[in-house]
Amino acid sequence: MIRLGALAGVLACLALVACGDDGGSSTGGGGGGGKELTIYSSLPLQGPARAQAVATVNGAKLALEQAGGKVGDFTIAYKSLDDSTAQAGGWEPGTTSANARKAASDDSTIGYIGEFNSGATAVSLPILNEAGIAQVSPGNTAVGITSDDPGATKGEPDKYYPTGKRTYLRIVPRDTIQAAALVTLMKQDGCKKVALANDKETYGQGLARLIEMQAPEASARDWQSAASPPW
Repeated sequence: MIRLGALAGVLACLALVACGDDGGSSTGGGGGGGKELTIYSSLPLQGPARAQAVATVNGAKLALEQAGGKVGDFTIAYKSLDDSTAQAGGWEPGTTSANARKAASDDSTIGYIGEFNSGATAVSLPILNEAGIAQVSPGNTAVGITSDDPGATKGEPDKYYPTGKRTYLRIVPRDTIQAAALVTLMKQDGCKKVALANDKETYGQGLARLIEMQAPEASARDWQSAASPPW
């Protein structure tokens, strides 16, 4: 069962679309009585995605500030965690797992903003799902996190939800949409042959797989259209 106040936590997490300019590690909720509840974020504050991650942190802080640091009678604290390391140059599995376990072991946790990378969510989601913590991602696009549709791998998405209940939401379209857009663009540019390379991460592999799947279908549709009479 999702912990008390998880719905309020999700609504607060969704407000992260607002963003500011400065970085930071954490900020407390506003004053007032009642129990203090916590929303964590786990994002790559080092490496190539740092700018987007910092913007997300600022958005969460702004949303909390605009809400007066409270939801109903509850004071909300926000704690920003870094799922990246300087050595890895981006998100790192051990750090991501530690972040999820930190949030899961905190009885006041009602929400978790993250991860930014789909591969990182594959690490944290089962931990958070087991703890019943609502998770919202600002950047995940991998199909298999939420569906077994084409583009997913064996065991997805069930392996991410050990409780059998869904506790995860993403606020961006999945790779199926991006792959279709890329195939359309390549067709418009007159591409006849395409070479695909990916970084072997969940996002890169998934997107490459979907492009490979969708490109032949698009070519077949064009052939059928050209062969059909105008009437």
